Amino acid sequence: MDSASPDDASVGAAFLAQARDRLAAACGLIRHCTDQLNDEQVWCRPRASQNSIGNLLLHVTGNLRDRIVGVVAQLPNERDRASEFTERGPISKDALVSRLEMVARECNAVLSSLASGRLLQPRSYQGINRRMDLDVLSVIFQTVVHLAGHAQEIVFMTRLELGDTYQFTNVPRESK
Repeated sequence: MDSASPDDASVGAAFLAQARDRLAAACGLIRHCTDQLNDEQVWCRPRASQNSIGNLLLHVTGNLRDRIVGVVAQLPNERDRASEFTERGPISKDALVSRLEMVARECNAVLSSLASGRLLQPRSYQGINRRMDLDVLSVIFQTVVHLAGHAQEIVFMTRLELGDTYQFTNVPRESK
């Protein structure tokens, strides 16, 4: 191995650090949006066939705990995925965000204690329509990407709901 090349352990550690950073960033973005909404807006469905932000919060919370705590850490976890989408509230936005942040802390603890040498260990679990056989790294990667995608969906829904009153996290300066 070239002495300038990173070793497997440092690549694994960098991956886990990035996964933890992305987890925190997505949760922060979700918090940024929900702080601008009231409970009614969180449970508003753009169309009857679409999910509310409340449903998405239940879903990402369930998915994070299922995949990181249940599959990666192999700790007991029970999930009723269907109810994440059929729930109509009223669960307060504060309670929803609190649940998400609690699970995110659990996930962060799992990721921070995970040895990089375990990233290629196999995991088998039931996916939506089929059995999934992946390694730990892939489960983490897919879970963080899934969370980030729904966080962006929540941003979009918040912007549609609030229109011009939406507050951006950072406002670009006008060019001269």
